[in-house]
Amino acid sequence: MDCSGSLPKLLHTSLKDYHMEDSLLCKEVIFDFGMDGKLGRWNWWASLLGARLTVQDFQWKIIFVTVHSKINHGDLFAGLDKAGGNVAMEVEDVHPNSVYDVLSQTFVFQFMKCIFIPPLDKVVYASTLFMLTCGHLVAIEESYMAMKQVITHLQPKYTIMFTVPNFISTAAKMFAVAYSTQVLIQGHNFFTIFQDLLNISTDLQMHTDVLLFYMRGLLPPRAPFGLRSNSHSVAEPPSITGYRYSWYHSHRHPWGKALPMGCLQCGAIHLWSQSRWEGEGSCAKSQKAKVTTGLQHEGEAPLYDEYEIQGDKFSGWIKYTIWATEIL
Repeated sequence: MDCSGSLPKLLHTSLKDYHMEDSLLCKEVIFDFGMDGKLGRWNWWASLLGARLTVQDFQWKIIFVTVHSKINHGDLFAGLDKAGGNVAMEVEDVHPNSVYDVLSQTFVFQFMKCIFIPPLDKVVYASTLFMLTCGHLVAIEESYMAMKQVITHLQPKYTIMFTVPNFISTAAKMFAVAYSTQVLIQGHNFFTIFQDLLNISTDLQMHTDVLLFYMRGLLPPRAPFGLRSNSHSVAEPPSITGYRYSWYHSHRHPWGKALPMGCLQCGAIHLWSQSRWEGEGSCAKSQKAKVTTGLQHEGEAPLYDEYEIQGDKFSGWIKYTIWATEIL
């Protein structure tokens, strides 16, 4: 894979003009632990990397995990086997680090535990974690719940994931540049301006819903991470809340759902924007006149019970609460 135009490289390029070379570290890691032997080598190398990173004092830690997810399970691809085939692993599991599979007579490893083995897992604490995967990871209940378990265990301050089945990372480039400028350079609070960043990212808002998990009450990430106290502020114990942001538009994306290009009855191509006026080139059976605002469409309804509308009757965001605040 050519990583020259990837989101991490783009973020690094946008920050180079504002930071000295010794204060800005960009580390690209290509993993492959699809076999037991490869996993042993990865554990050795990742342990060395973790030891080097955990002794440094970072004000910001931004982690991108770029990986494909399996369509029918949401498992994440970890590398290649002896025959050159793809090997997918469960995201996380309540069982120990490896589970013996009697049928295949192999060890099944959990992906996130293998990626962030100690002491590399300490780097994730209080970081911003971008999961650049397709939406199968969050669409399938088992992998979604496993990912929530990962967040609770590793405790990144922010975790961002996407829902579209075929995620295109290029659509998030405007978001990455705006994030580097507004948050990393100008110092704005990421959670406070998160929706503003989405508004700037026109390609991203039409491409996918965005999931944000926000963990409050974490201690500042100060090196060495291994010496960080486990005690938290009594006033604010660590807690986590999860949100789903879905863009809506009066005649393109009602209730955050994309409309088909053609009439569902006759198949004729017709702009939904004209549906607010009955007649005007629409077939007699067309249901397009049902669309009146971005939150009214025949057969559509909110995804979750708890939500708030942030916008006007034509366009804006539906902010769903998908993980009610939980004290850890």
